[in-house]
Amino acid sequence: MGLVDDIRVLEAIVKTPTYRVYGVTSGRLIYRSTSEGASDIWSIDLRTLEKTRLTIGGVHGVAVPSEKSPLVIYTRDVTRGREQHQVFAIDCRGGEERKLADFTPMRIFGMAFDGERVAFTAASEKEIALYLVKPDGSFEKLYSINTIASVSDLNEKYIVGSGMLRRNPLSSELFIYSFETGEFTVYTPRNGSINKYPKLSDSRMLFETNIWGRNRLAIYDIEEEKLSEAKFSEKDYDNYNPLAHVDYGWTKDSKIWTIGSRDGRSRVFLDGKWISLPAGFVSSVALHDEKLYATHSSLMTPYRVFEVDLEKLESRVIIDNRLPENIERRFGKAYFIKYKSFDGLEIPAYVAESNIASKPGPTIVYVHGGPWAEVADYWSVMIASLVALGYHVVAPNFRGSTGYGEEFRLMDIGDPGGGDLEDVVHARKWAVELGIASKVAIMGYSYGGYMTLLATGRYPDIWQCGVAGASVIDWEEMYGLSDALFKQFIDVLFAGRRELWKERSPITYVENVNVPLCIIHPQNDSRTPLKPVLKYISKLLKLGRTFEAHIVPDIGHAIVTVEDMFKILLPAIIFLRKYLK
Repeated sequence: MGLVDDIRVLEAIVKTPTYRVYGVTSGRLIYRSTSEGASDIWSIDLRTLEKTRLTIGGVHGVAVPSEKSPLVIYTRDVTRGREQHQVFAIDCRGGEERKLADFTPMRIFGMAFDGERVAFTAASEKEIALYLVKPDGSFEKLYSINTIASVSDLNEKYIVGSGMLRRNPLSSELFIYSFETGEFTVYTPRNGSINKYPKLSDSRMLFETNIWGRNRLAIYDIEEEKLSEAKFSEKDYDNYNPLAHVDYGWTKDSKIWTIGSRDGRSRVFLDGKWISLPAGFVSSVALHDEKLYATHSSLMTPYRVFEVDLEKLESRVIIDNRLPENIERRFGKAYFIKYKSFDGLEIPAYVAESNIASKPGPTIVYVHGGPWAEVADYWSVMIASLVALGYHVVAPNFRGSTGYGEEFRLMDIGDPGGGDLEDVVHARKWAVELGIASKVAIMGYSYGGYMTLLATGRYPDIWQCGVAGASVIDWEEMYGLSDALFKQFIDVLFAGRRELWKERSPITYVENVNVPLCIIHPQNDSRTPLKPVLKYISKLLKLGRTFEAHIVPDIGHAIVTVEDMFKILLPAIIFLRKYLK
């Protein structure tokens, strides 16, 4: 297979749409999809299944719609990738979008809509604050938070959210803003515990907490000041015993629905009853009357949208999504494994094998971003592209990953580029010893790009080559270039241990690099700025190392369009074809 064939395969996979559902209003399901080339908002008439595209050019965040209003609320990056946002609204049946309020663009990272008002958290260069936009277009700063915290819901009484409100990197608290009193209150059921993403039903908050050990759902009544564990009529949820929750919320009649996950797969539950869907990962749901709508995928099958009749417990696909048969045949099996790291800790991982690669064969250790994220059994354009082009992929969920409980997630706080790097190195060791890998490359984007460059500098002799996208190069310089949110992020990640910044920065080890590198970086990236990357490239040039550098113009850290994803992946697959196959 030649390079032209590789490009055709890559194009087909990159163009395969992604889907996420948000809710139902005015008889229409609101969802986001890349089906027309950008991550845009659509609605589908649930009676006729006619689809309407609502936005063009890509959006950033979408608020869960309210059945009280036909409006869909969303944010756009108005600065060509620098992630400075404004808030917009559009009717779910179509029409012209309108900007809700005039304010200086900010990085908006948490938003909720109650049918009348929009609440959001946002960061400027100097502060993180809670804001409110009213129906008349007025804009108000309600409270200066100045720590990592995000809105998750609001109603006529309260705005609620969660974050590191006690400034302890090992805990997370809830906040409650009262419209009646104007007070901003911090709540935690136990000091030092992790509490996340409250959802409102009148004065009750449903949230995830680790106060009982494993992550569970709890209910706190704000007015009665009472805490209780969420209880269900059916036992399927308790028997499944999830390690984490992808999402959850209330129905109109105050029942609880949730997406629970364990070992990289998820299930939907309603009042504790399992709503059966194919094995893999349900990533989003919306409930309306007696119907549930869900997006489902796996590492080997792209996103589809299901409708489930909750009375008959029958499901059907309302938005299908199939790969061409010649590409489907390239996918082998995907499976979950655990391997031991340097200290005996068991590290969960997913393996995706290619049917067109030998075994052992060329293998890529794919490092996810975050670091508070995971590779689960859901569709990933990057992983699917690599498998279809003839590479086995091993994707470790290193310490610090989500999905495996808070104790595991907190292991990289104060130690980024330490134990997590060793976990990645031992993923390579496992792949070679198990006979999957012959030659091994390392690849990642964002935190995964950081780990790629750190790994090729700290352990230069074990990799064939490396592909690093949107990487952190120098923590100290990045801190100086960051806004209030990402300054807080770095402080939390390192638990204030600034003495580690130099030791854990890839630029410290650039002289050790002796394998080919492919460096891909968005020009307007405001999370991992370009300036330190150019210094790293300059050092590679002076040292006479083999490398490629691809600066992608006019995009930022978040990949919003199909074309931008293609621009990120094309140089990677050309590079890997040369140095790994």
